Amino acid sequence: MPAVSPPEENEETIAELDALDIDIDMTVDPDTQDPEEPVPAGETPSAPAADGDVAPTDAATKGDSVLAAWLEPLRVSLKHEVSYKFAAPRRVVNNRSSVRLEYSKALTSNLYVRLDTKLNLHWGNDHRAKAKDEDPFRELVTREAYLQSSFGNTSFRVGYQILPWGVSEGGAITDEVSPRNSAEFFFVSLEESRVGQPMLTMDRFGDSGQWTAFFVPRPGYNKYPDRDSEYDIPGAFDRNAPDDDWDNAGTWEFGARWKRTFGKSDISLMAARLIDNDYLVRQQRFRMYGLTANLGIDNLLLRAEVALKQPRAFFARSASSSDLTIVESDQFDSSFGFDYSPGGRALTYSAEVVWSRLLDWNGDIVARERDEYSLIGSVSNRFFNDDLTLSWLTIYTRPYTSFQHRFLSSYLIDDNSTVYFEFFYPDERDERSGTWSYRDQKQFVIRYQYQF
Repeated sequence: MPAVSPPEENEETIAELDALDIDIDMTVDPDTQDPEEPVPAGETPSAPAADGDVAPTDAATKGDSVLAAWLEPLRVSLKHEVSYKFAAPRRVVNNRSSVRLEYSKALTSNLYVRLDTKLNLHWGNDHRAKAKDEDPFRELVTREAYLQSSFGNTSFRVGYQILPWGVSEGGAITDEVSPRNSAEFFFVSLEESRVGQPMLTMDRFGDSGQWTAFFVPRPGYNKYPDRDSEYDIPGAFDRNAPDDDWDNAGTWEFGARWKRTFGKSDISLMAARLIDNDYLVRQQRFRMYGLTANLGIDNLLLRAEVALKQPRAFFARSASSSDLTIVESDQFDSSFGFDYSPGGRALTYSAEVVWSRLLDWNGDIVARERDEYSLIGSVSNRFFNDDLTLSWLTIYTRPYTSFQHRFLSSYLIDDNSTVYFEFFYPDERDERSGTWSYRDQKQFVIRYQYQF
């Protein structure tokens, strides 16, 4: 059973209530150019260059201006992170640095480029460097790299992209298009929780609402723990991800969504033909039909989401045999939740219940019951002119009882620097739980980020 993933950023929340998300804006305003200096007394201005000639200093200045204009949209984030496991056996788990480049620029009036790539350096005592036996272990991860062009009310994007769907913060209900990064269980940061894949996307805006369609010629898959890493479960992740061909129509993914906004509320309908991002059972093709809704009432935001997935694949073992087989079942997933800010924008209470049911239940299915439930509760607040953010999150899962507690804090030192402290405490109470192996992964994380 895959580990419970941290809640995702809700990119579908309506604009009027987007302050419910916890965002720290560390973007630095571009430097302004100095005004032209006056000519000193007693001196005459330089004569203009003859036609066809360019003064060397003018050419250099022009070149610098062009370069500055191209580099202005570039944002660079330098980060170092250390995490320590304080439950026996105690040890350093993460010791890593990274450089992230984000670039967004309009090349012409209807052509736009977007790049989001990150170089990770895992130092010698980082668990992934030890698993790879490399010091440092280098990893380049590109989440997005695409071109976008617009024609009237229609836009197209082509390249590596992520496509977040849904409104749930505690489960992947309709958010099945982009694969997930599950390489480090509950400890994957939000910015790395989705995996980019090659995709063609179209958005059409009209009076009837927003239409979105996508096509994936070569699907991506979930990212699982490295063998012999901190989060590896022997034998659980040995299967390699499928290596699909671009021209294999049997693995192409495609789908569409319609979304309509009504004041502070919105509704979406979607349908898609997908390849299951979880390939550990087998490469499984399925259909998904979903509905999401947001309802905004003053300081309260209500969220609902449902999806039917036909069929999903599961491991099974009969009482008369020790061999694993594969069975199929349709699956119905749903979530209902709310966000409430009683005192305005700073303090936010959130709660959500997630329910998953197998419609074609088979008692031989391994590590899964007919019904599974999760209850997610969180509270967050900001202090000192929003420089300090504190959050607490708890996830309670049934029928294999487990609790996962998470404390997050961030402090904005200045416009460029932010320090983070996070605390994770899993409380596993049932050996049948898919996260039982991580019961001693009690950790705290310290992270520093410099952004310019």
